[in-house]
Amino acid sequence: SSSSLRVTPTVPPAAPRRRRQFFFKTKVLATSGARGTGFGYLRPTFIALSRPSVPPGFGRQLVQGHFAFGSWTRLASSCAGALAATALKMAPRQARAKAAPAEPKDSETPEPVAKRTRPKKAAAASKEELPAADSQADTPPQDDTTPAKQTRRARAKASPKAEAKAAADAAAPEGEKDAKKLRRMNTPKRDKDSPLPRSLTPRQLVPEGIGKTLKVLSLNVAGLRSVLNGDKAQILKALVERELPDIFCLNEHKLKQEDVEENEAKLKELLPKEYATMHWTCSTAKKGYSGVAMIIRHSRDGETGVISAPAEVEVTAGMGELGEGDTIAAEEGRILTMELPQLVLVSTYVPNSGQDLGRLSYRVDRKSEHCWDRNFAKYVSTLRESKKKPVVVIGDLNCCAEVQDIWNMYDRPDFPEGLAEKPIADQYLGLTSLKKSAGLTPEERESFPKMLKEADLVDTFRALHPDASGVFSYYSMRVVKNRSMNQGLRLDYVLASSSLCAHLRPPAERGAAKDEAPAGDLPVPRIQDSFILDEDDLVADHTAVGCTIVL
Repeated sequence: SSSSLRVTPTVPPAAPRRRRQFFFKTKVLATSGARGTGFGYLRPTFIALSRPSVPPGFGRQLVQGHFAFGSWTRLASSCAGALAATALKMAPRQARAKAAPAEPKDSETPEPVAKRTRPKKAAAASKEELPAADSQADTPPQDDTTPAKQTRRARAKASPKAEAKAAADAAAPEGEKDAKKLRRMNTPKRDKDSPLPRSLTPRQLVPEGIGKTLKVLSLNVAGLRSVLNGDKAQILKALVERELPDIFCLNEHKLKQEDVEENEAKLKELLPKEYATMHWTCSTAKKGYSGVAMIIRHSRDGETGVISAPAEVEVTAGMGELGEGDTIAAEEGRILTMELPQLVLVSTYVPNSGQDLGRLSYRVDRKSEHCWDRNFAKYVSTLRESKKKPVVVIGDLNCCAEVQDIWNMYDRPDFPEGLAEKPIADQYLGLTSLKKSAGLTPEERESFPKMLKEADLVDTFRALHPDASGVFSYYSMRVVKNRSMNQGLRLDYVLASSSLCAHLRPPAERGAAKDEAPAGDLPVPRIQDSFILDEDDLVADHTAVGCTIVL
């Protein structure tokens, strides 16, 4: 009936309360067994979905309807304990021990854990505040803590070398100590963000009225084929056109004998037409390796040439009898010898000791059956005595003789005078890695001056510029900034018999010498100039070196 009919007024529903939804996600945190086939334990991760745009059932879709909650309270009360218990049961023993560490019993007192501590400045300050009598009478407390680890500087001070150095300094006279201290104070520290400074090494001009002069240039091209087929060919051409050497020597051309004719034609097409006579020696022991070449310049029409008959000049390869049985000297194409009327010119590419120093013994061990330094010194001496002529050696000798020839030495506090005065073995303090670098080992650097003495040879560049620094002939391509920062090595040399160098003096001393003979009265032949073209564009990783000889 109408009286029993209950009418409920229509009331708009209240806005739904905005709730934060949560869902449960599992992650495998650890596995064991081969290829991940063992068990893993799960750790619950709760992710809050608070944006209203989240579609209904989003959480259930991810976890396939396992958990979906309307509030954090319900989530914590209903599932937190169960999920934690489940994860703990599935965890390995180490995880359970970490999650619930065993508590000590009431009867037991936990032992203190010894921590590794370092002495603090505060403790030292408090000790200084105690009376002197008490501090002397009291014995420092003994504990079981691990002593602090010595720093690298402390270990260096306690080393036997440091103790010996300290004893030597204590025994030195006071004047010498003051001089060393003053020298260190006056030595400015180098800015390591700037290139190494380069000393001035002006070229020595040939005085007017002098007779014929012979210019020799040498360059390690590190593979002639790549140079001729690339952009570096124009740099090589510009170098030859500017310097116009009478003899141009190439080291490490890496050509096989069957490839010489093709690359010789390319080289003649690139260089001025006067460079028409070429001599080659190639490696037969290993293809595409080593190799030396000599290129002779002919005179122009109407010009009196330095070398009268370039095509008839005698050029030989190898060390002759001294190289017999030595596969490196005889089969790797490392030496060409040219005999001129006034002198003998040797172009050489000395074997590198190798990254693993596998050839170090061959280079320096004079007691072995085959030794390069020993045999090469004998070869030069034999040439000088048999030909009755002085000898000039030019090329890549793969050794840094002086401390100024190694850029790594420039940051030493006693560089260069104090460092150069030390024995070679003691120059590597803080630079021990250099001892295992080819061309920088103490054995090679000690053997090099012995070889010069045995062969009666002089380093012509050092004779003219004994104090020059920052002048290098090799820049490693492994580090891009080496060339821009002037971080290199001096591996290429011009060596000459002492009879060609008796007059050589540094430019500063030459002008002040009262007993200096006029240029016309000096003996001939003689070295007039020795130079390193390290400021030119690079053809490869080496720069050109050369000399001018008055004939």
